[in-house]
Amino acid sequence: MMKMIQSVQLKHLGSLRLAALAGLLLAAPSVAVAGAFPPSEQILPATTRAWGSIAEPRQMRQRFHTSAMGRLLHEPLLSTFLDSLRGPHRSSERGQHTRFEITLEELEKMPGGEMALAVVEQPDGTLANLLLIDTTGHETESQAILQDVYRRLPARGATPLKAPASVTAFEVPPEPKSGLGAIAAQKPGRLAFGEGPSAVVIGDRSEAVAALLAALAKPAAEPLASLPAFAKVTSRCGEGVAPGTLTARWFVDPLAYAMADQKTHLQQPRKKKGPDYVSLLSRNGFDAIKGIGGVMFYGEGNIDMRSNTLVVAAPGRGQAGQMPHERLEKAAKMLHFPNTDSIDPAPWVPADSSSWIALEWSIPNAFAAVAPIVDDIVGEQGVFDDVIASLKEDPDGPQIDVERDLIRHLGERVVVTGDFITPFTSDCERMLIAIETSDPATVAATIAKSMTSEGNTQKIEGNGHTIWESVKPEPGSAGALAVQGRGAGGDDSAGRRLAARGDALEQDAPWPNASVAVAQGHLFISSHRALLERVLGLAPGQEIAAEPDYLAAVNTLKGLLPGGVALRTFGRTDRMLQPSYEMLRSGRAPDSKSLVGWVVSRYLARSREKAAKEAGGKEGDAAAAAKNRWDDIAGESLPEFDLIRRYFGVAGMSMQSTPDGWYIVGASLWDGAEDKPAPATP
Repeated sequence: MMKMIQSVQLKHLGSLRLAALAGLLLAAPSVAVAGAFPPSEQILPATTRAWGSIAEPRQMRQRFHTSAMGRLLHEPLLSTFLDSLRGPHRSSERGQHTRFEITLEELEKMPGGEMALAVVEQPDGTLANLLLIDTTGHETESQAILQDVYRRLPARGATPLKAPASVTAFEVPPEPKSGLGAIAAQKPGRLAFGEGPSAVVIGDRSEAVAALLAALAKPAAEPLASLPAFAKVTSRCGEGVAPGTLTARWFVDPLAYAMADQKTHLQQPRKKKGPDYVSLLSRNGFDAIKGIGGVMFYGEGNIDMRSNTLVVAAPGRGQAGQMPHERLEKAAKMLHFPNTDSIDPAPWVPADSSSWIALEWSIPNAFAAVAPIVDDIVGEQGVFDDVIASLKEDPDGPQIDVERDLIRHLGERVVVTGDFITPFTSDCERMLIAIETSDPATVAATIAKSMTSEGNTQKIEGNGHTIWESVKPEPGSAGALAVQGRGAGGDDSAGRRLAARGDALEQDAPWPNASVAVAQGHLFISSHRALLERVLGLAPGQEIAAEPDYLAAVNTLKGLLPGGVALRTFGRTDRMLQPSYEMLRSGRAPDSKSLVGWVVSRYLARSREKAAKEAGGKEGDAAAAAKNRWDDIAGESLPEFDLIRRYFGVAGMSMQSTPDGWYIVGASLWDGAEDKPAPATP
């Protein structure tokens, strides 16, 4: 059981491109007047895989400046730190450049209406990135800016390319970068600029820019707006949004985007065989997810920011009106999140918790659906069933029937909560997962058999509870030798491989000292035994459910999304951020053992490995390319956290299962709107 817990790995399934485009969209202001072309969703083709739009960027940015995050980013105490994040090559002479070679300062002067970003699949199956700007009222400034771009690009080595009429294209050499930007191989890129009547289109494919320019005069016969999933997102996420509200809208077709992204970056055969997770998800039923999208906007009063999101699940072979889990197929059946009218914190959730999440999830249903996808990952049918059978039949194993003795006794409520302790160290953040159980005695007996058979665990009795804690064996100890010898019988090479794999897993585990207990009708799994002991011994009156900030957040969420829900979350953003902030401020961020720190460290490690390979195996070049990003961040310049704590509030989210999919409403509350006037808009 403990090894199963420790082997959970977080997979990077998305692309940083979409996040970068979204950041550009929200960063750029404009003036909203009459539009020069129809809304972008009526112009872009149905092959648009990702899209974001702001109809009135300048007003939206002004609202952003009054928000907690907007004020925080203008806090003088953070100026040195924020400058270090921008990097040494974002000089004032060149300005802070976007990926389209236009500075944000220049981009501010161009729009007079909608600004939209899109990632469009081309006829060859690859992706093109496009930026569409309505320049109504700013045509002269926009043309002057583009002419300046056309002059400075060749000055830094860009080569003009042949392009369609009304399009100017270049091959652009990579800009020198340091830190994280230098980890990935820098390759020449392509940029194309198109000018139409009161419109500018910029992209990385000249033919895509030309096609979008043509669509401005003659919109696509099958535009993005014609997609059923897009229409569902637009309709549902617009509910409860007052007319005239300034919103940022977005949409992505996740699997279609991922498949095209793979093809876009497929330059050579993969040297290492491994699962193709995009295809794997598609053939296991997750292609039923046809779109994810929504709106984001700034609220009124103490509602700092709101968001409405819809995950669209296709009807499949089911009937109209059925819930998603009733019509999903194969492994996707695990997406069974039943609504409930009662999803409040249990009395054992401490009052000072940093965060709390409760999800209604049918674990037995998920277990029944997981076999096909596990077999697909391994590449051999029946592997999952063989593993489950071995847990029951192997004389050296725990000899438990996982489905009969454990899974069928687990309920539908999964809770995650976390906190931190001081002093702020690499191991100060703590997390606990709890799953309801209908038969605690049977589950406790199953856990005991599993833990006893594993080794490297210790049993602690106290306050009427039994806790099993994972203990990392000392080098050369009997426990360590047992791990090294496991699986070696008759095949020394297999034994060595298994031992190396086990050692790597233990070193890489996010919770090396996880603790497990069955108590109060729940199966508890904790990153730290101290947190588990605290939860099990919590006295009445010390729970989070009666805290004023929790009640304010949950009452707001209930008003925004009435009725039963399958998910509710609550977080105190200051307590969620402070441990990482303090580690960064003291220069110890790379040593963090928090889940976030673990993910970042793994990402940097993988990036360094990639850099070494791309450097041709030359140690010096690889070391230079793999310079740790932390070295470039001026964490020591950060002020004491209490000096900026006023910019943080509480946040929450609710999810409701609907016939169209899963509808999610989020809100952040902040009481600091009257602390000081908003910074002036640049």
